[in-house]
Parts: sequence; C-alpha cells; structure tokens
Amino acid sequence: MSAMMNKELLIRMPSSLYEQTIKLSRKRYMTISSFIRELIIEQVESSLSAEEEKIVAQAERQYLKGRGVNWRKVKRG
Repeated sequence: MSAMMNKELLIRMPSSLYEQTIKLSRKRYMTISSFIRELIIEQVESSLSAEEEKIVAQAERQYLKGRGVNWRKVKRG
C-alpha cells in the first residue's frame, strides 16, 4: 500500500546544506524528497506524546514550587 502524495513543500537552504543533502541521499540510494520525508518522520516519531508532555508540564510546575530534585542528589549510573 502506498501513500498518496498530494502536498508540495518548497524549502530554501544554503547551497552547502543542499550539497550535503544530495550526498547523504545518494549514500542511502534515496531521492532527495524521500530522504527529507524520512527525516521528518523520524523527528515526529521521536517527539513526546501528549501524555509525556503532561508529565513534563507537571514536573515543571513542581519545580517552580520548589519541589524539584537537586541535581547533585541524583545518583549517576
């Protein structure tokens, strides 16, 4: 099953970055479009979920109230 491509995106970038993009996409035997698409997918999938964002916001509120953990007391492993 293939995804229907119906949107276009114009990206302006410095020529040095463009040349690096071409080299990396060729190394992976991909078109530039598919290479950039894969990078975006990786970024989106690695971002926090809504539940994780709630946990971070809750921890930030606790920190602002002085209930945070001193980083020196955190056991390093």
